[in-house]
Amino acid sequence: MFTKARKKFTIGGVALASALLLGSCSSSGTDTDASSSPSAVSGGTYSIAIEDPQTIVPTDCYELYCQQVLSATYTGLFTFEAGESGAYEVTPSELTNSVETTDDGKNWEITLNPGFTFTNDEKVTASTFVDTWNYTANGGNGQQLGFVFSPSYLNVVGYEDVSGPKTTGETMSGLAVAKDDDLTIEVTLEKALSPEIFQNFLAGPQIMPMPTVGLKDPKAFDKQLIGNGPYMMAEPRTGQEIKVVKNPDYAGTAGLADGVDFRVYENKQTMWADLQGDNLDLIPDLPNNALSSASSVLGDRYVNDPGALSYSFYGFASDSKTFKEKDVRIAISKAINWSEINEKIWFDTRSTATSFAPDTIPGGGTDLCGDKCVFDATAAKSLLDGAGGLPGGSVEIGVIASDSKDTQTAACNQLQTNLGIKCSLKTFSGFGEYLDFLSSGDAPDNFIYALGWVADHPTIQAMITIFESSNFANDIQYSNAEVDRLIAEGNVASDPTTQQQKWVEAEQLILEDFYAYPYQMRNTVAGWSNRIDNVVVNPLGMINIPKISVTEQS
Repeated sequence: MFTKARKKFTIGGVALASALLLGSCSSSGTDTDASSSPSAVSGGTYSIAIEDPQTIVPTDCYELYCQQVLSATYTGLFTFEAGESGAYEVTPSELTNSVETTDDGKNWEITLNPGFTFTNDEKVTASTFVDTWNYTANGGNGQQLGFVFSPSYLNVVGYEDVSGPKTTGETMSGLAVAKDDDLTIEVTLEKALSPEIFQNFLAGPQIMPMPTVGLKDPKAFDKQLIGNGPYMMAEPRTGQEIKVVKNPDYAGTAGLADGVDFRVYENKQTMWADLQGDNLDLIPDLPNNALSSASSVLGDRYVNDPGALSYSFYGFASDSKTFKEKDVRIAISKAINWSEINEKIWFDTRSTATSFAPDTIPGGGTDLCGDKCVFDATAAKSLLDGAGGLPGGSVEIGVIASDSKDTQTAACNQLQTNLGIKCSLKTFSGFGEYLDFLSSGDAPDNFIYALGWVADHPTIQAMITIFESSNFANDIQYSNAEVDRLIAEGNVASDPTTQQQKWVEAEQLILEDFYAYPYQMRNTVAGWSNRIDNVVVNPLGMINIPKISVTEQS
């Protein structure tokens, strides 16, 4: 089973199936109510390409493909919608009535709207969420989303009592159902959080409510979900397809289509061919083999927009002797022409990064890296020479054989040409093998960590949390107490402007230290068939499934 760290990474700018790919934005129109669109019609069935999910149990789902299925079959507490500025913000779902803190952010009350049920007629109540969250956090249950209740995230009182391999209890004392009100959840945190960050930690496909039967027998539940969303599973899942149909008893806004088929593809060539032949209706993240021709083939059914919540970065181990001098690290940055690589290899579906946060995040989009991230081969060589050269004269870059080799080969060649050093690739057969290597501590002193980060909510905090000294995915062991302090202060700031300012200051410090820097930002690269309309994919990579309309029905 993949670890949490594995779920958060992408490698060298390529989003992997096992990563939590939360990126993409825009569509054939603005993110408005599709039912008001002149082209919106009800009925019909359409298909979406996915890879085979490791699991579709909500409490254990930490990758894109299971989350796409859950976004159709479940309704959680919050979603992400575009605000007036165009940035995506956390928004209460139809299930959520109110979210209030009874003090300054340590004690919270979440009140649900009545009338929501699972498809087995079990009511969705405060007890539903309390039971689900306790199950998720309990270390004995091995659920991948348990960390959301940990000190690095929500920090619910009592988490430490249930999360370890030897637990002293089964429930967190910081969770309760309000007295005489089974629609209100009471949450007590160890430390105060701002309303924005509290809601973000509980948003999206994460932490969906589960019926009692799912908590009792998750293995059977993984085959046949019982959800509370606009769609329901029509039949048990197979390795090739997951079919959902409209939930006739859904308490919220119904989906337009009668059904959705999630089709599992292992072969990218077949996937792209099926879309071109209208035998497949939607690819949320077009494969590499489609990028060179997608624009001409699909026309206005092709989206290539900046602003996804993921980036590729180079990291240098904080104790490395090879990269001890900051000017050596900056020289590596300035020696690579990422604009050229983005154009020739990625066909402009990637852009050169200038910060860790795009403008689809409140407070993001500002160039914070400055000249350090600007290609200049002459200046790069001068910096390297001024620093006394590269100790050992060579670097090694990690690469996945099937996914990022072309990108890192081009970068390696430019380092050799522009800096006069030796550069080689350390190739790994798969994502898991690479991450096992990183966690083993066997990386050589001259190793450049070519990695990526995918945020799970649209805040600057989510984009830079990997560089907190306590973060489980901080493989380069970067540590700056001031960065940790600023991120923590932003987490509790009640004023959004102050909050964003704190996080930006932390981001600036990370880029000042320059043990890691972003070199490439993802774009949305989705495509769809002639049969559907009203396609909306948000910066987290999630399709708004209920809004899609089937325009050609048999």
